[in-house]
Order: sequence, then C-alpha cells, then structure tokens
Amino acid sequence: MAKKPLICVFALAAILLPSEVAAFGRWDNLRGNGRGRYDVFAERVYEGTVSSKGRVVDGLMYFVLRTSDRIVEVEIGPEEFVARNGFTLKTGDMITVVGMPLARNGRDIVLAREVRTMTSVLVVRDRNGYPMWATDRPVQMDPEIANQPQMLT
Repeated sequence: MAKKPLICVFALAAILLPSEVAAFGRWDNLRGNGRGRYDVFAERVYEGTVSSKGRVVDGLMYFVLRTSDRIVEVEIGPEEFVARNGFTLKTGDMITVVGMPLARNGRDIVLAREVRTMTSVLVVRDRNGYPMWATDRPVQMDPEIANQPQMLT
C-alpha cells in the first residue's frame, strides 16, 4: 500500500522536474551564466585587445579577449541588446572588461558587467549584477542622490 503514494510522488517529480529545470535555466540565462546568480564579489578587471571578430551563440554575443597572460571569451549579452546600444568592437581594439570569470565546458569565460573601449562604454549589468536587458530588473536607488536636497523651480 505504501508503494503506490511513493510511486505517484516520483512520477509527479519526473513530470515537473524538467519544466522547473527549464524555467530555472532560463532565469539563470537572464542573469548571465546558466549556473546561478552573477556574483559582483567575484568580479575582476581584464585589460587587453579584441583578438577576433565577435560571434553569436544561442542569441548571446561573445568575443575573444587577449590579455597579457591569457585568452578568454567574453560574454556580453543578447545580440539584440548589444545592437540596440550601437556598441561595436573591432579586432585589435584595446579594451577593459569588468566581469565575473567562470569555466563553462572547459573554456574560460568572463561574464561582462561593463565593456570599455577608448571611445565608448557598454554597461551590460547594473552594480548588483542584474542584466540591463532584463525588464524585471529591480529599481535601484542611489542613497547619495536620495539624500541630496532637491532644487525647487
């Protein structure tokens, strides 16, 4: 008798688990890394040159960054987001990337928060790591601005 409820629980879990994993994976992709939340405390600064033309994988834009001691792939974000902001990179451009490093499928990847060239800056994520392209991104208040006296006109 006790086997029947247990079998029902396992069957229900088998049915619901794939949809929950898919939904969780989609949210993580919005957050940027498919493995959990973007961690601003793990951020590093990378300086180097764009080593090859960018590419798009599953709708996300990547480019290869050559630093003084290594080569990493930088994930900027959705192709549409990058295009909408008019941000372009050319092979050989000197750039600075602020981002979170991670290893995915045996490759070193940096999830960009900010990409800075000599002439422009693309802010990909806000200071808490939420993607700028996400429509459900929390509103953030700057306590320094909030405490300044307002000018009445």
